[in-house]
Amino acid sequence: MRSFRGLWLPMKDMKKDKEKNKRQEPVRQQPKAEDRSHERLKATYLSLSALLVVGCLLLVFRWVSIDIDRSFVKGLPATRNYFALFNMRYKDEKETEQLRDFAKNSIVDVLVRKTGHIKEAQERLSLIGEGRLEEAGVPQAFIELIRALPVERRDLLLRVTSKAGLEVSESDIYRDSMQGVSEDYLWRVLENSGLDPGEANISVQVLSGILVPAVSGESGITDRLRDIVADAVDTVPKEIQAGEVIVSKGDTITPQIAELLRRQGYPEAAFPIKTLLIISLSVISVFIWAKKNVLTLWDERKAGFLAFLFALCLVMGVLSAFYGMTGLGIVPMAGIAYVTMPHRRARATVLAGTFLLASLFFDVTPISSGEILLIGAVVAGIGEILFRRIDSRSSLWLCMVQLGLVSGAALLLSRWIFNSPFDYIFPLQVLFLSVLWGTLTMIILPLTEGLFDVLSPLRLMELCQPDHPLQKRLQIEAPGTYHHSQMVAILAEASSDALRLNSRLVKSGAFFHDIGKLKRPQFFVENQFGSKNAHDDISPVMSALVIVSHVREGLDLALENKLPEGIRHFIAEHHGTTCLGYFYKKAKKMGLDPSESQFRYPGPRPKTKETGLVMLADSIEAAVRAERENIKSFMDLKEIVDGVTESKLRDGQLDDTGFTLLDLAKIKEVMLKTLKSMYHTRNIVPLQENKTPENGKDGQM
Repeated sequence: MRSFRGLWLPMKDMKKDKEKNKRQEPVRQQPKAEDRSHERLKATYLSLSALLVVGCLLLVFRWVSIDIDRSFVKGLPATRNYFALFNMRYKDEKETEQLRDFAKNSIVDVLVRKTGHIKEAQERLSLIGEGRLEEAGVPQAFIELIRALPVERRDLLLRVTSKAGLEVSESDIYRDSMQGVSEDYLWRVLENSGLDPGEANISVQVLSGILVPAVSGESGITDRLRDIVADAVDTVPKEIQAGEVIVSKGDTITPQIAELLRRQGYPEAAFPIKTLLIISLSVISVFIWAKKNVLTLWDERKAGFLAFLFALCLVMGVLSAFYGMTGLGIVPMAGIAYVTMPHRRARATVLAGTFLLASLFFDVTPISSGEILLIGAVVAGIGEILFRRIDSRSSLWLCMVQLGLVSGAALLLSRWIFNSPFDYIFPLQVLFLSVLWGTLTMIILPLTEGLFDVLSPLRLMELCQPDHPLQKRLQIEAPGTYHHSQMVAILAEASSDALRLNSRLVKSGAFFHDIGKLKRPQFFVENQFGSKNAHDDISPVMSALVIVSHVREGLDLALENKLPEGIRHFIAEHHGTTCLGYFYKKAKKMGLDPSESQFRYPGPRPKTKETGLVMLADSIEAAVRAERENIKSFMDLKEIVDGVTESKLRDGQLDDTGFTLLDLAKIKEVMLKTLKSMYHTRNIVPLQENKTPENGKDGQM
């Protein structure tokens, strides 16, 4: 008690100027920043390279084991019956081409009325009426016959011929005829003209030469019209229902059938080079994205674990493809991610893995990729709810099965919407895969924890068991430290629940934070039990060295007993870089002129809220235990909690934790309530309810 008050009183004196009391961290031998960066970069490249190899090998395996049996070759007979996998509308190019040919052939020729010919004929007929036969183009033989006639008969012939010809040129019989007008028709026109037969014959012959056909076919226009009509024919739409035969075994696979098979997801018998390029680019881009959005917020050294999760998703996806349910391969990866990572980062990891799996199967069918993305979204959303609290391996297995069944329901819904074929065996296959992947996850999880040094709720629960070798040693060799660790765990766990932190991690870290005291337990006040203080016979510098060394010795014990890295953070950071003020002041009083760095813990300072919480709980529990004889009221407890928190803030120990003032207020409130319940034998009540205890009624702590 006395020795601790020497530590506690200086904390109350730390109300001087903040800059004057700012502590300098001791110089410690650490790896160079360049070396750390090189190691991280090396780990990232190795993980990415391994994932690339796995993705490419899985594509080859998929092509050899799945695609070859379903593939086809355009122009060759089909080796099997190919059925439609889902309803699909398509354009029948063959029938469309037949309709267009029919439309073309239905146009024989385009008839064109040559108005220029009609106009020319009328001009010639007018010239004949004027007697200008040469200009009218009348043959010379007819000109001589006409001029040999008497003047009266000649004039009559010219007038009749011109008038009759003009009338005929205006008639539809002439204007719409491809053959022009016949001589019989002209004889009928001249029947009552007053010409004798010889004269009428001359007139008919002249008119026949002038009134050539005004309508004829135009080949250029005909061809253009045929093309226009053919282009106007719409493509013939058709629909194929799921389950219908696209092509039977032995039938030739025409270009149109080949296109149908491709759109239905049947692969051609050629290695998918395009898919190989896409999966390679996807692996690189997704891994870089995940490293930026997951690892930098979590732990950069877990790049190998991230690559393992992505590889697991791809492997399970390919295996699930044998059952026609590729999307269910996401379930094992999602289960391990949600029990080993913070949920927000696990959700991002699941979505990234889903994109990779969809890239691996993007050339199968658009619906297949859509199913994978749909299931990934469902798993990412529902996983955070299902894995909120895992209390045992059986509960984890049950959550995995439930996750698989929900994914199967989403898959069933998508196939029902798109009319994809499925039968009564489908639900049984979903149940089988859900149970199988859940069981497989239970097998993989312990191996993953050991290989990548990750923490799951199950592993944390195992670490919290009192029969753990280090906990049993604490109970026997350092019972005071064991009891102190239990009290720290109670305080820290209650506060972590209030802040919605990982309470199991905080509890486990609190259990092991002081295991370094097993090396020399008698040098720590909680293990002295009223015996002589071991520090009375050694110098303050040596005392500080012994006490500070329990951090390093705790890390050595943690490595020796293979404690996870997440737990080792609590051992290294629970004192941060605080100073042993009691021994520092004692050394100064003895005139030793000590360096303050000799009395500081090596650190580092707490980097997370969890380790910062254990630091506060550790210091507050020690302070309350040291002052137990002097605590008479709730106000005394509050003064201790406030003082310890203030001292850590002033010393900058909580600067890297991310605690807000609201967080610290909640921590102090919860710890006060917890301490009040722990010290309920005294009259410890809130200040407004505090009453002066009667003499002899305050009991003993």
